[in-house]
Amino acid sequence: TWFYPGSNSLLPKGTSEAFRNLYYVGDYVRTNHGSWSQEKAYVTGLEAANAVMGRQVARVIPLKEAEAHVAAGSGAVSAVRSVFPFLPSIP
Repeated sequence: TWFYPGSNSLLPKGTSEAFRNLYYVGDYVRTNHGSWSQEKAYVTGLEAANAVMGRQVARVIPLKEAEAHVAAGSGAVSAVRSVFPFLPSIP
């Protein structure tokens, strides 16, 4: 899937609004963990397993704050988008 700054709000939540026992997993699911790609797919799988079991059966290790180069890149993209709001985004 495609990720870019600001895309998190477009991703579906990990829980279904239609079915209380249906959970979504993968790199396209919105989560507060902050991981991406394969790591995000793994973490959402652990979170779904915990939800299905109703208790913690798999430990999800929280991420540390963004490293300096990641935070700088995110800030640069945000600055460019604020100056050039007409630039296309990947939905």
